[in-house]
Amino acid sequence: MWIDRHFLRLLDGRLVHYRAAGTSRPGELPLLLAHAGPGSSAGLAPLIGELAAQRRVIAPDMPGNGDSDPLPQSQPELSDYVDQLVQTLDRLGLDQVDYCGQHSGAHIGVELALRHPNRVRRLVLDGLGVFPPALQQQMLERYAPPMQPDEHGGHLAWAWQFVGEMFVHFPHFLRDPAHRLMLGPVPPAAARHALVVELLKALPTYHLAYRAVFSHATAERLPRLRLPTLLMAAEGDPMRDYLDAAAALLPASRAVLVPREARAAEVMAFLTA
Repeated sequence: MWIDRHFLRLLDGRLVHYRAAGTSRPGELPLLLAHAGPGSSAGLAPLIGELAAQRRVIAPDMPGNGDSDPLPQSQPELSDYVDQLVQTLDRLGLDQVDYCGQHSGAHIGVELALRHPNRVRRLVLDGLGVFPPALQQQMLERYAPPMQPDEHGGHLAWAWQFVGEMFVHFPHFLRDPAHRLMLGPVPPAAARHALVVELLKALPTYHLAYRAVFSHATAERLPRLRLPTLLMAAEGDPMRDYLDAAAALLPASRAVLVPREARAAEVMAFLTA
């Protein structure tokens, strides 16, 4: 399955980069995929390929990530990410989509569905974090520090360690046995390198989406959803620990823990039910 890459220009001149694959079919809505941090839609390529066999799939790089220009706000809120996503849908001529968001993309999906319920038919929240207040405050303060290139290249070493620690501890800054992820080996160097490259491309702005997510009142906002919603987490994803908490806040949803290789099948089963 070919995955094409495109840019579109918003009315204020900023560029949005997105990946797209699959064919639109009569009576079917496109599926919008929203990636997790600190990456881009590049990390969704395998999932795009699987889903595009049955559906038109569009996966934008979120503002300030990948090859998309950052938001104009110096400290954007989650609503600002939603506003740009709505502008992107408008520029693509899409009145309504099905939506699947991972981690940060899941939080954006909650706000998109609440603020613009007519733009989303069905909602998939993959790895939605419902953090206890104390941990959420720690994440806001410590998870994603602002970074800039320095003359000695220290940011390069930092990026490699930051990505590597994400696969060893959660949160990565709590490096004790209680927070170690006993989930098998760290991904190979080539996979970590690919994620580091995406992080470095977004270095001056990578932290902004994290700050917006960690400021999100998820436990307050989630119960307000009225759309058909699938709560999902992949085996091995540290966000699986919050699946039950999310399901308790949204009892009308379907909640499922799935093997990573079964995510596409689970998403399509929900969208076509």
